[in-house]
Amino acid sequence: MNSHGRIDVAPADWEQVVSGLQREGFTLFDFITVVDRGSTLEVVARVVNPVARVPTMVWTTLPADAAELASLCSIYLGAAWCEREAAEMFGVVFIGLGDSRPLLLRASLGEPPMRKSSALVARAIRDWPGAAQSTDDGRQGGNPSRRRQLPPGVPEDFLRDEPLVSGTTGDER
Repeated sequence: MNSHGRIDVAPADWEQVVSGLQREGFTLFDFITVVDRGSTLEVVARVVNPVARVPTMVWTTLPADAAELASLCSIYLGAAWCEREAAEMFGVVFIGLGDSRPLLLRASLGEPPMRKSSALVARAIRDWPGAAQSTDDGRQGGNPSRRRQLPPGVPEDFLRDEPLVSGTTGDER
């Protein structure tokens, strides 16, 4: 194990490696965050040795459909808030996390909101500023050949009233 930088660990070794770092003088817990790579989630913890002023980032990769990881709350009490946030926003289950109440969301909206696979509902409901404006007779104004644009992250069939007919692209509405 190196004294600073990046340490990649298997999910089964997550708690053991971080505990070892804490014994080596990395007594300052900074944060835990998650990076969504589509089919996998990368969980990152940053700890610091305050005497040597050396930070270390511990990375592990989890499958997105079975994101479970040991909690670091028994090692760093400050990890609880970050783990609750990662659980709520990315759907990571921290085994051993005592308090799993939501921090920001009050209702389960299905898919965790920070996942790439989650539809951006607020953008789908409001008019997208990049879409062409319609004229009074229903035609698109400006450039009539301009293709209909959707906000990033909104699937083509989101909030569609009628089913998509086979052979069409969805731009014919």
